[in-house]
Amino acid sequence: MGACAPTSPKPATSNNMSPALPALSYSWQTNYAAVLAPPVAVQQKAHAACIKRQFDRAFITSLSFENDQATAVFSCRAGDL
Repeated sequence: MGACAPTSPKPATSNNMSPALPALSYSWQTNYAAVLAPPVAVQQKAHAACIKRQFDRAFITSLSFENDQATAVFSCRAGDL
């Protein structure tokens, strides 16, 4: 078997100079934290925003709670193959 030489990782580069889209952040009131999913209305808003951006799916990148308010930040992606 041949020897493997270690390589240093190369930084990710992008030639895409289009501006970044703003985050899709939605908040809602909750009196409990037992369910870690946004209400259907919030999910639908995020999905509609992704469709408008020409993506197929919305997914949560972060979920936070403060007192009785929950906030979810969504991102978009293409559909499953």
